[in-house]
Amino acid sequence: MIGSMANQERPPAGIGCLGMLVGVVVLAVVVVLVFFVGFIALGIAAALLVIGLVVMAVDRVMLALSPKRRERRAAQSRAFVWRFGPVQSTDVIDTTATETTDDGRRPHEAGPDELGPE
Repeated sequence: MIGSMANQERPPAGIGCLGMLVGVVVLAVVVVLVFFVGFIALGIAAALLVIGLVVMAVDRVMLALSPKRRERRAAQSRAFVWRFGPVQSTDVIDTTATETTDDGRRPHEAGPDELGPE
């Protein structure tokens, strides 16, 4: 038989271009997954922002319409101040800096230059 070889005599063959094709497909799948996961995360963040804004708007409308709710809100802020103290301090400390020489006199009260003219 001409040209027939046993399997052990043949050189080992690689997978050819199949590895590159599999790599490209895996890379494409990863890119698509990252894109969709980012889109989903962005959508969730936007939904949470919209829900928060709606809750704040409803709270403001309820405060505008209900005097009892305004009273409760004011009582809550008073209770917070009573428990934790005022949020901002109203104490003002007024200081004035005065420059003095070593002997306690102010610079404009100092005597003539001790070194004198040269």
